[in-house]
Amino acid sequence: MKKMTKAIMITSAIFLLSACSSSNEKKQAFITSKEQAKSNISVTNNPFFKEKKEGKFEHLHGIGYAGNQNAIYFATHEGLLVYQNNKWYETISNKHDYMGFSATDDGFYSSGHPEEGSSLGNPLGLVKSFDNGQTLMNLGFYKESDFHYMTVGYKSHTIYVVNQEENKKLGQGLFYSKDDGKTWSPSQLNGLPQTAAGTIAAHPTDENMVGISTPEGIFVSKDNGNTFERFTRKIDTTTFVFQEKSILFAAVENNKPVLIKQSLDSKQEEVLSVPKLDEKDHIMYMASNPTDEKEIVIATMNGDIFITKNNGESWTRLASKGKIF
Repeated sequence: MKKMTKAIMITSAIFLLSACSSSNEKKQAFITSKEQAKSNISVTNNPFFKEKKEGKFEHLHGIGYAGNQNAIYFATHEGLLVYQNNKWYETISNKHDYMGFSATDDGFYSSGHPEEGSSLGNPLGLVKSFDNGQTLMNLGFYKESDFHYMTVGYKSHTIYVVNQEENKKLGQGLFYSKDDGKTWSPSQLNGLPQTAAGTIAAHPTDENMVGISTPEGIFVSKDNGNTFERFTRKIDTTTFVFQEKSILFAAVENNKPVLIKQSLDSKQEEVLSVPKLDEKDHIMYMASNPTDEKEIVIATMNGDIFITKNNGESWTRLASKGKIF
């Protein structure tokens, strides 16, 4: 019962994210094998994308370098936005409401809801794309579960989902899969404090390492979420990502946003500069370029987006209150 209470606390935190839904009739279907995926050529040369010179996004659900192509993907309520080579792009179709968006080296995993007019059922369950979102493969839970709170190891591809409501395969709580959803195991959550949780993130290559952020800091598990230990000092953490040898996290300290990089080995902290944010605004999402960890992108609660290519020495604003530049 104690473990279940922890799981419910995690899921309760995620209800803060916007629940979005859609329905109806636009002919779309899942692919059933990787071989059916389309070409995943880079965004700038792919007719699936068109440049977006202005506009505003609503309900950001995740950020990541999907497909390892130096392109930054933003999962929004109205599909994917991509930033590459100083330009914004949007997809011409498949504007699904991707929840739990998790970028990996070969594409992305997600859950969520189909775009309005799609013939796909709602919710999408657990899906994966190998081709920038042109096609989706269903990995289970179709028309059954919507995982707002999930993460996938960038190269390990270990999947973690917080299941809010019992379905045919999973009970309520945190579960992980190392075989693309074919089999699942429960995580015991021992050592996690009895408090609300914010972000769950998987290590990019260590298939057993996962972390969860809380108002008391980040707790890390080296055994797939069965036992956790506090990794950071006690600090109100808003989001974090794993880099190969460190954790990069955003927090609120003395009512100000802070950005800290902490070594996984020595636990030594490196404080990075933070761009000027509006009062009471905080960093809610971030991603680090897997090919160059000095490139970091952050998104705030108010819809501001910034990028640095020199570990925070300077920042460039990409969006303001949801309006892209």
